[in-house]
Amino acid sequence: MQNEPIGLIAGQGDFPVLFAKAASFLKQTVFVFGLEGITDKRVADFTSEAHYVGLGELGKLVELLKAKKIRRVAFAGGVPKRKIYDPALKMDSSAKSFIRQTPNKGDDHILRALEIYLKMNCGARVIDSRVFLKDALAPKGVMTQRRPTEEERRDLKLGVKVARHIGRMDIGQTVVVKDGIVLAVEALEGTDQAIRRGGELGNGGVVVVKTSKPNQDLRFDLPCVGLETVQSLKAASASVFGVEAGKTIMISKEKLIEAADNANICIVGV
Repeated sequence: MQNEPIGLIAGQGDFPVLFAKAASFLKQTVFVFGLEGITDKRVADFTSEAHYVGLGELGKLVELLKAKKIRRVAFAGGVPKRKIYDPALKMDSSAKSFIRQTPNKGDDHILRALEIYLKMNCGARVIDSRVFLKDALAPKGVMTQRRPTEEERRDLKLGVKVARHIGRMDIGQTVVVKDGIVLAVEALEGTDQAIRRGGELGNGGVVVVKTSKPNQDLRFDLPCVGLETVQSLKAASASVFGVEAGKTIMISKEKLIEAADNANICIVGV
């Protein structure tokens, strides 16, 4: 039922806040289930209830979802991969069992396995996190005052091709290119660090591309960019940033584009 509360499983960054704010504006009841030390607690300002669990407390999360009779859940915000693979991470018995039964540790495989786990253990189904955020999706075409040169367009095309290839292998979503050479692909470090690494190797003037993964279920791990992304682009002296139109959430879109204009960075929806 549409009037049933939504359980927002919230990771890091501004995306969970954006989702909760948009849902609240549309009179949707949202209960947030955040991660201690990771989730921005501003999200609670736009939700009816807020609960927090440790990253390894899967059993506690399931019990909370059952106790609150949550039948619809949405995922928003990522989890730093370094924390997931930290040997010091403490996991409860449910989390340990889940990891053992999920041999492929790629993002998509883990999230799809988590969807099945939640449905089996508390009857919750996952909804598309874009449902309230149509205005925040990246449009197609150039969004900034600066436009790409012909050379940069060729690098954009290459970047899209490589990004989709690594995405197909469930490695990452971001690629840094310059003059037809791939300088960096996103791996464990995440988008911002991949951008900065590529910028350092290319000595500025690089083209950055971020796409969704081919056949990716966009209810999970939706590509998301914000003002922090622009800061990383500036630090890398990037000239062009390509994002996938219709599949990328742009946090504070107008401010993001303004910041890119101020840094003379071109943003393109591809």
